[in-house]
Amino acid sequence: MVQLIPFFVFLTCLFLVYALYVISSRSSDAKRTLLKERLADAIRSSVHSDDPEVQLVRRELLSEIPWVNRILLGIEFTSRVKKIIDQAASEITVMRLVLFSLTAGVLAFLAVIMISPSYVLAALFAIVATALPTLHILSKRKKRMNKFLSLLPDALDLMSRGLSAGHAFTEALQMVSTEMPEPIASEFRKTYDEQNLGLSLKLALENLVERMPLIDLRMCVTAVMIQRETGGNLSELLEKVAHTIRERFRIMEDLKTLTLSSRWSAWLLCGLPLFLALYVTIMNPGYMDVMWLDSRGHWLLALAAIMQILGILAVQRIMKIRI
Repeated sequence: MVQLIPFFVFLTCLFLVYALYVISSRSSDAKRTLLKERLADAIRSSVHSDDPEVQLVRRELLSEIPWVNRILLGIEFTSRVKKIIDQAASEITVMRLVLFSLTAGVLAFLAVIMISPSYVLAALFAIVATALPTLHILSKRKKRMNKFLSLLPDALDLMSRGLSAGHAFTEALQMVSTEMPEPIASEFRKTYDEQNLGLSLKLALENLVERMPLIDLRMCVTAVMIQRETGGNLSELLEKVAHTIRERFRIMEDLKTLTLSSRWSAWLLCGLPLFLALYVTIMNPGYMDVMWLDSRGHWLLALAAIMQILGILAVQRIMKIRI
């Protein structure tokens, strides 16, 4: 118990540092919120705005520190990370995500070193902790994409009914932005605002596909662009696209039902080694001491963790069925 006192002191200091960081970053968050409000007022009053702070919001800050922001703007990788963060609808900047990841990795490394002298085990925990913030963003992005996709057929039906009632296509976009729930409302609102501010409809729809890279949405946008060039009944076209997307959902659900037992068996096999290691450690601690206390055991655990992760990735790839 005495050996754990430094660990608890370390955790206390960790939470204090995090609290200080959150308090110190409130001013920058408040400033960004104020600038976004000014941008909305500027858009409502005029389609042209030369305010430098408004332009700053349009560029989407990568960091609150000006010179760091300029450096990150010149790196292509940061723009990809920023796109992922935007697709997850997260307010965190790229710099904050990097700092959170590095801080989590360093703190996890120090926390394990305080309990165990193994650098291999500490490095393994540090890698996992470093990846957690990014995995959280990717998880939010995936959930938002799935929710957008589930609402897309209803949005297309709404647009189809609006076109049948005599509304223009741009008015149908506005109907989706005002009557549909998030996240599809905000994305269609951005598309409507872009074409309303002078961008061509083709570019506005391409920007929508870039923000939400979904096959079904790309198919819908492609169909709309072809219709605008060749002519035809756009209302009927959108209705057929919505029907196609719903049929695709139905086939995917049928496949999930048919492969449920196989998928559960795969996940049970992936979790079995970890469960057995914990069970044997609890039932017979001396039997597993060589794995937890000996440096050779740490290398074996690291190798087992790497092979387990590769196995999980392989199982996920096998179970992923594209329609």
